[in-house]
Amino acid sequence: MPAGDDASDLDRRIAEVELLQRRVLNVIPHALRTPVTTLRGLAEAMTEASEAEIRSSIGPALRRVAAQVEHLLDDLLIASGYRTALPTGAVQSTPVMETLRTVWSEVGGEGPFEVVGPEDAAAMAPDGALAKMLVHVLDNAAKYGVGAPRAEVTLAGGRVRIAVRSAGPVPADLDILVEPFFREESAVMRSSGLGLGLTVTDALARQSGGSLSVLEAEGGSGLVTCLDLQAAPS
Repeated sequence: MPAGDDASDLDRRIAEVELLQRRVLNVIPHALRTPVTTLRGLAEAMTEASEAEIRSSIGPALRRVAAQVEHLLDDLLIASGYRTALPTGAVQSTPVMETLRTVWSEVGGEGPFEVVGPEDAAAMAPDGALAKMLVHVLDNAAKYGVGAPRAEVTLAGGRVRIAVRSAGPVPADLDILVEPFFREESAVMRSSGLGLGLTVTDALARQSGGSLSVLEAEGGSGLVTCLDLQAAPS
């Protein structure tokens, strides 16, 4: 390879590292500031609170915010390639339709969430992995889509496919959506986050023997985020 090509390749790699560094420095402080500030406020409130107040309100709030920080750190570890942060245990049958509806209610999505497909569809994944994947997919749809998404579940060839369709603008480069710490300017302005949701979902899907893909909806009217997983035996 000519020396000029070596230099060009090195410059490209340096630029990629610098871009990733800017992404990290842009999103992590914003994502952690709110929960850390909340933890500090709750800790200060404990010094003047009664035991009853601590048990009834401050304690539960501390647990919720601590769990939020724990989830953020788990996502960072998974996105960084630490397999120890992935769900442990053997894959097991997980009901798809029930998990979709439960997760949508947990992420606080607005509007009627339509789920179509066989009610007995089940996917093989480690305990809690399917829910974690769908949390990121549906949370993205709720935050950045227009209106409620629509989920289509299909079974074929021993696989279960979960396609979540959400209306809204389509990024110019869909492949970059799975890259760690990537957040479009409009996303940064609308809500906090690490830009790791689809990165983590991709890692969890691969761990389960599946895959994640993000496609442009027909007519360019939104996105279709697809999870392809091993179906549980009927």
